[in-house]
Amino acid sequence: TMSLALGGEEWSAQLNIIGFTMLFTPISMVIGIGMNWLSRKHEFEADTFAKETFAGKPLAEALKTLSVKTLSNINPHPWYVFVNYSHPPLLKRLEQLES
Repeated sequence: TMSLALGGEEWSAQLNIIGFTMLFTPISMVIGIGMNWLSRKHEFEADTFAKETFAGKPLAEALKTLSVKTLSNINPHPWYVFVNYSHPPLLKRLEQLES
């Protein structure tokens, strides 16, 4: 069992939990990056749908207002966005709405 592989002399729930956590953390990070990418893609698609169905300007104004009220970072580092953001940054969304 994992507890023996981690140096335990017999089966141990605590060591098994520690081992599972050590193995699952990098897997979870990779899955999270993929899910964030997919979520950002869907947000862009939703913005495009809103722009084509209704209008882009009200959405852009709402996004700006929301950004001001939540004090969001309007220009985050691209790698930070890639790893951590489930929604596109404001400036990217506004660029996409204007195109």
